[in-house]
Formats: sequence, structure tokens, C-alpha cells
Amino acid sequence: MTPDPEPPPAAGRSAGPADVPGSDPAGGPAAAIRIGFFQFAPGARSARENIAAVRTALDTYGDGGAEAADGLDGAVVVLPEFFLGPYRSPDERFPADGLADLLRPLTEAAADRRLRLVGSLPVRCSRGWVNRAVAIGPHGPSAVHDKVRLFGPERAAFTAGGTRHRVVDVAGLPCTVQICMDIADPGPARAAAAEGAAAVLSPSAVSVDLLRILHRARAVENQVVSVFCNRHGTDPDGTVYLGRSAIFLPDGTDVSAPADADALVLRTLPPERLRSWSDARRSLIGAPAG
Repeated sequence: MTPDPEPPPAAGRSAGPADVPGSDPAGGPAAAIRIGFFQFAPGARSARENIAAVRTALDTYGDGGAEAADGLDGAVVVLPEFFLGPYRSPDERFPADGLADLLRPLTEAAADRRLRLVGSLPVRCSRGWVNRAVAIGPHGPSAVHDKVRLFGPERAAFTAGGTRHRVVDVAGLPCTVQICMDIADPGPARAAAAEGAAAVLSPSAVSVDLLRILHRARAVENQVVSVFCNRHGTDPDGTVYLGRSAIFLPDGTDVSAPADADALVLRTLPPERLRSWSDARRSLIGAPAG
């Protein structure tokens, strides 16, 4: 399957490339969902080397540890912003119609484990160069969001996305994708939650703690799970990244990665917790059931 040339329309809930059976239309997901991130340091490697690094992390997840019991099957894993190279001065940019071939090893991993990967890349499409989030499932990559709040050198190099949020199903979980500084605007996450989103997935590349504060706020104020996936390490231009990726939960707690190490971190969301947060969203902001 070739990637969508543009992200799906914003109206209503769009079916993502990674939809699987297991959701109950009347009451939300019928089974537990595994969600998390893979924090790593892609800045000094080529695209092919970074694809191999992601694939290795997925293939060796849980080796010799307690994590292996739950594994990766059916998981949603967020990757950093520009996960195939440096952020500030990307060495490689990718045509939209070439992503399926480029990302084939990750598509194969998704098919093997029934998992879904979400990260952003510098992509050339009909509107020019965009910072595009793609969801990679068993049938290949698909566009799900173009970054709206471009930051720093991005403003000169990329075209801003035209839609602030979409709600897409990823592994049966209604999600919205907000790339890095998109989360600074509280409106899209609130609007997506009001339309039924249960999670915010955020590929990011930052050197300061601000986005951790904002993600915690978005999780609590909207009663959603907010996944902030940052990179760590140093880009070729000397930029040092914060790391400290995290899964922020609606109760204000989080599961965080260290500042300076690769980390593939997952959290199991039981269906009863998802239903409880859905009930809270309905009471708080009038979100639909499910």
C-alpha cells in the first residue's frame, strides 16, 4: 500500500492504517491497549541506519526481562520528530511516494508484531515540503498529520499544515497526532478530545522541559493519555536534546525515560481505565461515548 498523498480529511473520525478488531463502538476498546514510545538518538545516523536501529529495538524488546510477558503485540509506539536523521538540518528528505519502499522494514515489523509506529519525517508532497507524521502499520505507512506550528528554521524550510487536528483510529484507539510545538496550542487537543480522541501522540525534538509541562496539562485537562516522544543525544550542529520522553496519564502521573539513553517504554491501558477516562471526558467537555 502506498502512503496517502495527503493526511485524511479532518471531519469526523478517520480510519487509520493500523485499525484492528477489538473495539466496542458502544463502550470503547474491548481489550487492553499497549501504548508508549521509543526514544533514541537518530541525529548522527543515515535513514537506513535509523530504520535498522528501530527494527533492532523492536526485535529485542523485553529480552531477558519482565517486559517480555506483555510484549509488543498490538502496541502503539511513538517515534521522535524526524526520526530518520538530524532535526535542525535534515540530511535527507523524502518524497511522499517513496515512503512505502523506504519504510518497508518497519512495515514488516508492524506486520510481525501487529504493532503501529507513529513518527514524523520531512516529506515532499503536492504542497511542497512538510513536517509530516506517518502511521506505519502492517499495510505500510499513511499520512496522519502535517505540523502546523512550525518552529525556528522550519518556518523557512517547510509549509505549515492546514488542519490543526484530526482523530484517527490507531490499533482501535481513537488518537490525535500533534507534532512537537503543535501541543503548545491547547485548542487542537481539546477539540480532538471533544470528538472522541483518547490519546495524543506527539513526535518531538526539544532541548528544554517545556513540552513535558504542556503534555501533563493536556492529559489532565482533557482526560486523555498524552505520549511525548523526544530524541536524546546531539545533532551534527551541536544541538543537545533533552530526552525525558514520557507517557502522561489523565490522573497526573507519568512514566518517563532518562535524559541520555535509548528507551522503548510501554504502558498497558486496561479497558476499564479507558472507559473511566471516556466517562470523565464526557462530563468535562461533552465528548462522545467510546
